[in-house]
Amino acid sequence: MIVMVIPGTLREHRIMRQFWHRSCTGFAWRKRFPQASKVEIREFLDIFIEAFGFAERRRLCFTPDDRVMDIYHTLYPPGTLTDNMELESLIQDLQSRYGVDFLGSWREEITLGDLFTQGRASVAYQGGAGNWPPPL
Repeated sequence: MIVMVIPGTLREHRIMRQFWHRSCTGFAWRKRFPQASKVEIREFLDIFIEAFGFAERRRLCFTPDDRVMDIYHTLYPPGTLTDNMELESLIQDLQSRYGVDFLGSWREEITLGDLFTQGRASVAYQGGAGNWPPPL
């Protein structure tokens, strides 16, 4: 088991280097979303990293401008036949959390910031903006 995990971990580290070597992106999130609390941002990013199977310490390696499909294609270059259903998990988890049809607005260029905006708009519309986090 350990022999199988180490090569996978080394592969992930190598291909995800452009993201893993970033300094903390919390400032970029707070600058883009000054009304959002750190809790809101972290909760959203936790949904993302869980869907993609990234370690919690990688949460603030992603910026609002990162395109979801760029991250996906970094893990699975075009021509890759199988994946771990990261995109399906992400959509399902976001829809479950925010009650929004993210699939209906999905596009190749969608960014993490776009998804966060959609989720926040839904929470605000549902009256949860003043009582963050809304009940699960």
